[in-house]
Amino acid sequence: MYATPFTFLGPIEGKRILVCGVGTEAVGFALAGADVYGFASSIAQVEAVKDLARRLGLRNQTHLQKTEVEQLPYPDDFFDLAFGKAALQAADLEQGTKELARVMKAGGRAAFIGAGNHSDLFTRAFGSAVQGECWMGVEKEPAMVGEPLVGFEPTTARLRIESSTPELQWRGYKERGKR
Repeated sequence: MYATPFTFLGPIEGKRILVCGVGTEAVGFALAGADVYGFASSIAQVEAVKDLARRLGLRNQTHLQKTEVEQLPYPDDFFDLAFGKAALQAADLEQGTKELARVMKAGGRAAFIGAGNHSDLFTRAFGSAVQGECWMGVEKEPAMVGEPLVGFEPTTARLRIESSTPELQWRGYKERGKR
């Protein structure tokens, strides 16, 4: 079970992570050994984090720029992980989630704080979703790389926190016609 978005992401050392709406967490990921890429729509925000990374000697581990999520300037299947602190601010959120799925490697995980209202969009783009308390995680399914598996259709996974016991409700792949 995943109590936090960070436990969902798993170990980050040596991983390439995309930080959406980049902030000081990018520096924390770099200190933990990740190769950090990040973007924000505010040049002032990007420059402030770049300055902090330079002062801490992390400039070679942080690659930050001003861009929008609807047109990410990264190659396909580039990131192992992604993280965002708030629901994505996008004029076209559906296009933004498709772009995120495009740049994530198969099996790559992403966690977003405050994105629960958009779980259907993320599930369509990634193939599955885990819903935590105030956060959502997605994993790019290997079947999403090419053609879908014949005879199967993706569904969703959700995590519900009830009192102190997380309960995972998994509805992974169901055979078509056998519901």
